[in-house]
Amino acid sequence: MTVQDAASSVSDTGLRADSILGKAFAILGAFTHGPRMLSLSQISRRSGVPKSTTHRVLAMLVELGAVERSGTEYRMGDVMFSYGSRSPEVALRDAALTHLESLLLQTRQVVHFAVLRKQEVLYLERLSTSSVISPATVGGRLPAHLTGVGKALLAYAPAETVNRYLDRRLTARTEASITSPDSLRHELSRIRNLGVAYDRAEAARGLHCVAAPVRIGGHAVAAVSVAYPSNAGSGQTLIEPVRTAAARIAHSLPLDEFDLGSL
Repeated sequence: MTVQDAASSVSDTGLRADSILGKAFAILGAFTHGPRMLSLSQISRRSGVPKSTTHRVLAMLVELGAVERSGTEYRMGDVMFSYGSRSPEVALRDAALTHLESLLLQTRQVVHFAVLRKQEVLYLERLSTSSVISPATVGGRLPAHLTGVGKALLAYAPAETVNRYLDRRLTARTEASITSPDSLRHELSRIRNLGVAYDRAEAARGLHCVAAPVRIGGHAVAAVSVAYPSNAGSGQTLIEPVRTAAARIAHSLPLDEFDLGSL
């Protein structure tokens, strides 16, 4: 579980956001995006916790090693790295990395590797040798319906997961974004038939993706994609490399170390 996962699960577990533990998670969540070093004011603003309370909770987190202080700024403590390194997501990323690197060498574009978490895609890896700008960052999240990896994952998700996703408002990032539940359902059916998903400038203008699910049985535990400039062609030449990478990742997973239900 990432810090962002933990922060977003506060309300799901019934934990009061105004409790000390709830505030601590909100403060840790302030470090999930942007600069690695943050001032007290920045942490307070990002977390929504009053400055005086932020100062008090930070002191506790520093004492526990969850946060480290350097002068007037703070950063995530190394103890959080130790905890995070034991997560199944890190093990999944480590098992996939060799195949992701091979896909990068083959395509020379941007390679993404992600899982579905709380109706968003959580990016576990992003590799690139190009100057293409992607909205995806390692540890970052995007709405699943806007991305190739997200649609590949939703296409093979349980029906209740898909229905719950379609009950929400489908936000847009570009004029090409899918915002109709019926359109998305049709798209997911097409992906199951083809075994590959596309993002046609739906998450970022000028950026297309070809994605494939990493499947264990009928369950997609992750997805891999290659992103490329929309003016670079249809992406048809990327389909087989992406499918092959996804299949190789699936075959390389040490299944005895994973609880597939948690992935």
